[in-house]
Amino acid sequence: MLKQKNLNKKRNLVSRQNKADIVYEYIKVAEKEILKRWHEPTIVDILRHLTERGIVDPKRLRNYMIIYDFDTMLRFNEGNRTHTFMDLSIKYDISERQAQSIVYKERNKEKATFNITY
Repeated sequence: MLKQKNLNKKRNLVSRQNKADIVYEYIKVAEKEILKRWHEPTIVDILRHLTERGIVDPKRLRNYMIIYDFDTMLRFNEGNRTHTFMDLSIKYDISERQAQSIVYKERNKEKATFNITY
């Protein structure tokens, strides 16, 4: 019972931290910081800033690229998933199983509803 209460507390805390108003407030703060650093920032500047500040984990960027490359390579490999996962494992120096896990599990994390509580 105590374990369940602690789990519920954690879930509540996570959902509270990702409320839309807090996210929008952070966006305003980040915008000020970025505009102070660069007069006309590019997307590269913004990603660099967020990564340097520890807000975006470099592993998340890599996972995004793996998912992007999966979709691109799948077309090139004529829908053959096995060859596509082999190509990804070679390109990113990871196992085929890791590539599969990233594509299947991380893809859901790209959705706003997964990250922000509206």
